[in-house]
Amino acid sequence: MTTFDLIDHYQFEYISTLHHGNIDINCGCCSMVEEMNAIKVLYGKGPIRDVIEKCVCNRHGHQYCIPQTAVDDAVKALMDSMFVRADVGATPFINGNKISEVFEDFEELYDFISLVISGILGIGPLTVYDTAKRIGHLFDSPIYPKQYVYLASGAKNGAEALLKKKGLRFREPIQLFEPSFGTFPSIFIEDMLCIYAPLFSRCSVNPITKEITLPYSNKNINSVSLKILKKAKRKKSI
Repeated sequence: MTTFDLIDHYQFEYISTLHHGNIDINCGCCSMVEEMNAIKVLYGKGPIRDVIEKCVCNRHGHQYCIPQTAVDDAVKALMDSMFVRADVGATPFINGNKISEVFEDFEELYDFISLVISGILGIGPLTVYDTAKRIGHLFDSPIYPKQYVYLASGAKNGAEALLKKKGLRFREPIQLFEPSFGTFPSIFIEDMLCIYAPLFSRCSVNPITKEITLPYSNKNINSVSLKILKKAKRKKSI
């Protein structure tokens, strides 16, 4: 089977649908969908500072160890950054209880948030990405990653195993993954790289066509992936 067969498996096994107006966004990570929706419920009802703090850190999973001082500093920096860019008429980033939607795409939002909070001790690239992802989800027309795939530790391990290439950066152009995933959206690719990292470590690459082949049939992918993923989790817990 190839990675395109694996996409079918991923869509069947992992995808849940996140509805917003006329937009359907799918994401295999149900917990991420739930927490993004929870922040959206808070948005417009609670104080804007509480919303921004939830966007920066939700204290779940990988964010449990972020120092509260770092979270407070990041929230203050974002709250103080009232003006995004002079070339858009100094539109306020935060206006009353609303976040201004002056960003053309996710990458622009990510770059802005990185500029504001990445220099704070305890705030790394993943926190910048999580913050941008949650804020982008609050927009009337939500924005999600398109131009790049963002590689946290699990996704990076999967990407390096799949591409047979070490030293990948946190943010890599999506074109790097097109031979393996075609036009599959960035946020799905990121999720798949993390979920199937143990499988990708066993793949082979055709040096001419660059086609990625996994040594499994479509019929046994469920049992094989389950065994490998369970084994990987046991190793991680030791």
